[in-house]
Amino acid sequence: MPSALFFFVKEHWVAVSSYSPLDWREVAWRRLGGIGDPLIYRAEVDSTNALAARLTPEEAPVGAAIVADHQAAGRGRLGRRWVAAPHTGLACTVVLGPMDPAWSAPMAVGLALVETLERHGLPASLKWPNDALIGGRKCAGILIETRRVDGTTWLLAGIGINVHASDPAFPQATSLTAHSCQPLRREDILVDLLAGLEHWRARARADAVLARQAWAARLETLGRLVTVQSAKGAIQGLAAGVAEDGGLVLRLVDGTTTTVRAGDVTLSASGPTAW
Repeated sequence: MPSALFFFVKEHWVAVSSYSPLDWREVAWRRLGGIGDPLIYRAEVDSTNALAARLTPEEAPVGAAIVADHQAAGRGRLGRRWVAAPHTGLACTVVLGPMDPAWSAPMAVGLALVETLERHGLPASLKWPNDALIGGRKCAGILIETRRVDGTTWLLAGIGINVHASDPAFPQATSLTAHSCQPLRREDILVDLLAGLEHWRARARADAVLARQAWAARLETLGRLVTVQSAKGAIQGLAAGVAEDGGLVLRLVDGTTTTVRAGDVTLSASGPTAW
């Protein structure tokens, strides 16, 4: 099986991959008429979200997917870099367009992502607010951003998946291949992801409450003692549920509850528990 070689250069790991480029024409053909049509492919971009924001609505209409084999400046939440060797991961942005309520968008994307991984034999779960986990380690992430089109807010869903390798600088990350008993094709994963996103986008638009309930049922975070780090500092509590808009409801040690809507979550090592 091809591999990725990593070299340490100027305090950063740099990866050189021997995996093949994505067969984007196959993906485009298999997604004709659905989300992923049109499919806009680049061998390398700064980031797929940034390119999606630069393209005109005619170039990247609702339903378009922007896919790259390598991101020179891939981004995650809070401005963090998302690093992957060329041809080892999936970097994709889907133009969701308007969604009401907007908070249902990351739920639809998360559900499509976790169901895609399960379809390929991978026991995945979600961590609030936007990560996919296998064995407690991050294998994928979601970044929802917006753009204005004719006075309307369009949502852009950026998705990054570590298919064949993960960044060795982050031991808490993993890849799909590390947990798979069978060879994985990036093309098949991307086709299934786009199909799943089409399904869950439609369901979320029709019934956002149903989407929230399905998403909450997939959250490994719930029922765990967690620490949430935000701009206001750290807060600890039991992840007791999700609010209507997807915020994380924490039960604090004094019995009161508070809702956080942004921040980094660290799960307790002990697993599900009671407060």
